[in-house]
Amino acid sequence: MTIIEKVRALNLPDKQFVVMGGAVLELKGIRPSDDIDIIVTEELFEHLKSDPEWEYRREHGSLGDMMVESLENHKGVSLYAHIYGGGNIDYFRNSPDRMEEIDGIYFVSLSNLLEVKSTTWNREKDRKDVELIKDYLSKVQNEKNHL
Repeated sequence: MTIIEKVRALNLPDKQFVVMGGAVLELKGIRPSDDIDIIVTEELFEHLKSDPEWEYRREHGSLGDMMVESLENHKGVSLYAHIYGGGNIDYFRNSPDRMEEIDGIYFVSLSNLLEVKSTTWNREKDRKDVELIKDYLSKVQNEKNHL
C-alpha cells in the first residue's frame, strides 16, 4: 500500500490535516518510512480522542522536554494537534509554501521539512535526512536544467 493509500484509508476529513516527516520522504522516493505522522486540527484531535481506533498518549517528546500529545493507531500512524515546538495546523495554512497538495492530500513541503530538520531537530536520523533531501533536490534541479 502506498503512502497515499494509507492516508486515504484513515478517512480523515479533507483539509483538516497535513502529512509530515518520513512519509513525505517515502512519497518522494527518497527513503522508506515505517510510520506516518500527521498534524490535524485541534477539533479533529479532540473528536478522535473518543474513537476506539486511536490511543491517546501524553509523553515527553523525542526532541526535548516538551510534553507531546498524540493519538496512535496499530497501523503506525500518529496524529498530533501541535508540532515544531507548539505550532498547530495554522503553521501550514498561513504559509502555503510550507505544504504541497498531492492527489488531494496535503503534505509538508520538502523545503519546510529540510528547514526544520536542519535548524530545529538534531537527531542522527534528521542529519541523515537533511543530506538525502539535499541530494534529491539537487537531482531534481539538475533534471530541470537539462530540459
